[in-house]
Amino acid sequence: MQSQASKEEDSIPAVSLVDMFLKARELERKGKDVIHFDAGEPDFEPPHEVIEATIRALKGGKGRYTESGGIPEARKAVAESLNRKYHVGISSDQVLVSAGGRLALYYAFLSLPKDAKIGLLSPDWPAYRDISKFISKPMQFFKSSLEQEWNLNLDEIRRSDCNVLVLNYPNNPTGKILDLSDFEELIQIANDKKMIVISDEVYSDYLLNPSKHFKSILEMPETKSLLVTSLSKSYAMTGFRAAYIVSDPKTISYITKLNGMIVTSMPEFVQYALIAALNCDDYVRDKVNLIRKRRDVAARSLKKYLGADFYLSDGSMYMFPKLHSTQGSFNSEKFAVELLEKQNVSVTPGTSFGSSFIDHIRITLLQSESRIEEGIERMSKIVD
Repeated sequence: MQSQASKEEDSIPAVSLVDMFLKARELERKGKDVIHFDAGEPDFEPPHEVIEATIRALKGGKGRYTESGGIPEARKAVAESLNRKYHVGISSDQVLVSAGGRLALYYAFLSLPKDAKIGLLSPDWPAYRDISKFISKPMQFFKSSLEQEWNLNLDEIRRSDCNVLVLNYPNNPTGKILDLSDFEELIQIANDKKMIVISDEVYSDYLLNPSKHFKSILEMPETKSLLVTSLSKSYAMTGFRAAYIVSDPKTISYITKLNGMIVTSMPEFVQYALIAALNCDDYVRDKVNLIRKRRDVAARSLKKYLGADFYLSDGSMYMFPKLHSTQGSFNSEKFAVELLEKQNVSVTPGTSFGSSFIDHIRITLLQSESRIEEGIERMSKIVD
């Protein structure tokens, strides 16, 4: 199995996800009809119950300072939701509610020991690298490939000197969920090496492959871990900035002090929106079925129009195809810019997730089925 531990993946891409998103917005301001395959923002609205709960909270005067860790009702709601979902025994003092997933992730990294060396599974969401650099923590990258179906070389992790491991399953950008035996072996390696595991489970509701079993880090009680997630994807609450962290009470107490110093507390009315969202199971099931249908349309279109190679996503909201050119090697950065300028389709170059993925692009499944097919058809006009 080919995989390579590397220190090369932290190079800065010439064209990033943010670059593409901003260029696309600029074209839209000029009246262009842009098909967005770039940012991971749902194209559907939050549950009606969330909107109503927000309005009630605001009308009821729930716009005040709160406890830095979150109001007791919100922390209890998170704990109860996780206990139902994973049959675990999380208590409220293991939960902190945070203003957005990125802030929650930043807090998780800030809680790490001074000698932390961070292991990242590549391709990886750029925020992990950005935060690691910002807080001056060394990184090691464990690369996987489409040819090996994004499986890991566990022996490389076993041989490494990392004491922190960042997981993201279902994965952004590949949509991979590890086979259960591989996941359990990975966690056993982490435990044997006394690693801290940061598990970003923001896509844990978007399980698209019924043959794959997703297991949360919370179901591995012997592991020193921090679970980080947000409500942005499952409940389309990107602008609400609603997220939470779950860890041991001591770690949560430390992060609560950080939160108090940085933002004081999460907005009170958003916490009531969070409580309402956690009871919207039917809404989530409906959106998962919607994304699964869109994934299948994207897969058919990628084959039909581009002859692309790809892994059929087990979960998340993305596809990460590998494209080819008859003119030689494929450069996803040049392709992304040309595609946007000539066909008004915005994608994320694969290099945003690691320099070696220059022949990949990430496409989001957050357009209608007809727009997904149209966007991929437009790609075929400039691939060569």
